[in-house]
Amino acid sequence: MTDWLRIGAILVVLTLSGPLMAQESPADWRWFEVEVLVFKHHENSDLESFPWHAPRQFNPAIDLLTPHYAPNYFGYLNGLPLCPEPTDDDFNFVVLCAKANEIDPFAEPWYQPEHMLSRFQSAPQTIVDGQGGDIYTSTTPFLMARDNHLFNGFRQQLVRRGVGEPLLHLSYRLPVFTRDRGQTIRLFGGRNYGHEFLTSGYPVPPPQDVEDATTDFGKQQLFDELNQLFEQISKQQLQLSYRDHGTPNPPSLSATDDVGNLHQPVWELDGLLHIYLVGNYLHIDSDLELRVPQTVRFNQRELAGQIEHALRSGQTTSQFLRSYRLNQLRRVISHETHYFDHPKLGLVVQIRRTDLSARR
Repeated sequence: MTDWLRIGAILVVLTLSGPLMAQESPADWRWFEVEVLVFKHHENSDLESFPWHAPRQFNPAIDLLTPHYAPNYFGYLNGLPLCPEPTDDDFNFVVLCAKANEIDPFAEPWYQPEHMLSRFQSAPQTIVDGQGGDIYTSTTPFLMARDNHLFNGFRQQLVRRGVGEPLLHLSYRLPVFTRDRGQTIRLFGGRNYGHEFLTSGYPVPPPQDVEDATTDFGKQQLFDELNQLFEQISKQQLQLSYRDHGTPNPPSLSATDDVGNLHQPVWELDGLLHIYLVGNYLHIDSDLELRVPQTVRFNQRELAGQIEHALRSGQTTSQFLRSYRLNQLRRVISHETHYFDHPKLGLVVQIRRTDLSARR
């Protein structure tokens, strides 16, 4: 009887899940084309107050721009002959060849896109020119060519009238699902602040600080600074308080915390765009950041922060990569242009139907 019950339960599950499984087939996907323009407003004299946010690290479901800027040539390398071993008396060399470590599946992977992008001073393109694709055969989203852009006139007016500076303009096609199955697309562009700031928003420490933090000299320096701190306390030169300035805490004296992030790009614009369906209604969920270097007086409320300021010989201000966030959710209609505004940046989106947009 137990086996019959188990088999019956399996049949019921298969019967109920049949339509769902069929609906998840790529042949039933509803494809749309999305055009996005992101720009930053020119500095104005408004006195609006914003919280001091640090940059965030985003984990998108889909990243179309990274492989576009840093392509993976592994498949191409596998089709090339192996490079010959170099000799001292041989001045001839083969250009189109693959090194042994580049095609060895057990070697350390040479394709590290984040490290490759970290070398750029800014994003390679503001107006992204994609390779296109075929929605009838593709199972992943793809970037469209710039010939598909309809916001060219609007982008040019932004520059001509001095209203703002475009940071990213692209279009792509993707299948759109429900909110839970929706695919978040990562958008980034503008300057790469990774040469000046860590991913935490604090300035990149000088090389000697990173080295000294792990040497005996660094330890001795720390003891000397602690003695200086105790002397300030005994002389009542250090007054501790609990006033909250609403600014970030000062960086740790140990500069080794974020050293592993030194080879990661920190983009001026970064964030996610999530487009999904609720029934037949399209929704746009935007979560973007604009990062701007600003002088900050670090928060003195935390006791550890006040002590670190004292150890830094009275240094109370520094540069910090401040993040302004645009986070808005809106139900939209296809083929209409939708504008998401923020005092620091603007987002323009249009979702266009394709031949495979209708429910099937």
